[in-house]
Amino acid sequence: MVQPRPVRTLSHTAHPLLLALLMLGGCMNTPHTPPHPAAPARLDIPAPTTVGLAPASAQLWAADMAQALQGQSVAASARSATAGAWWLRLQTRQAGGQVIPVYTIMTPASTPRAAQDGAGIAQTLWQPDGGGTVSPAILSGMAQDEAPRIASLLTGIQAAAMEQDPNSLKHRPARVFFSGVTGAPGKGNTALASAFRAAFPDTHDTLTHHRAQADYTLNCTVRVSDAPPDSDGQARQHLDIIWTLHDAAGQEAGGITQLHDIHAHALDGDWGETAPNTAHEAAAAARQIIDRYSGRTNTPLPPPAP
Repeated sequence: MVQPRPVRTLSHTAHPLLLALLMLGGCMNTPHTPPHPAAPARLDIPAPTTVGLAPASAQLWAADMAQALQGQSVAASARSATAGAWWLRLQTRQAGGQVIPVYTIMTPASTPRAAQDGAGIAQTLWQPDGGGTVSPAILSGMAQDEAPRIASLLTGIQAAAMEQDPNSLKHRPARVFFSGVTGAPGKGNTALASAFRAAFPDTHDTLTHHRAQADYTLNCTVRVSDAPPDSDGQARQHLDIIWTLHDAAGQEAGGITQLHDIHAHALDGDWGETAPNTAHEAAAAARQIIDRYSGRTNTPLPPPAP
């Protein structure tokens, strides 16, 4: 349910003679784009009516939960459960002089799929004036504290749905349509595209020549600009190699940016080992994006107890 938009940034400086690509650093950010909708594509959160809260506090609790879950990349909305939607039931129970929030993920058929208890709140804080009005700070804190755990449950639900779907990416390789490379100097467009086509396919991912059959579409653009001269005064160029992956619905699944500083015009002809080295790194990063975005490596949530 919760896959975030991965952006891989790789920085390189070319060797003065060999133009070998030396990795200086990199980072992987988690995505903030909804995943392939194998399970809850959205989550409605109705204001609770049986927890002893005044209507305004009940509505605020639902709104705070929606906002906190949106921060976890869940498409949550504070509203009554709509037809065909999964929803989150907000309840409470009493234990040891405390009010225990209970969060239950409900299927579109309004059957419980998973439940999670929150941290207890002192009874005197839950209804300090006897009228069911709770401090907004308490409701916000409850939501922020619980949202990551609810998001984890949703991720497990998505993984369980994928496990049961024989056509999901848990059971077959992802099909990627690669549109090629544009903007590279010299023979880079052809060399880099050929190197990527050789480096990418494995048992988990494959390339397809048919865009309509693809789970993802990948394109690559190279941008060249002047860079400051090196310490010896020699002219240099800066290369941005940008790979962008989109899902079958056209939503951006992730991006990879490789940064290269080279001697000016060093790649105006053959790319030598630069193409396979660059393609190998891009292929590995693209596989990671597909893993995270699709949720295929997530652990399925066990079915509810009978």
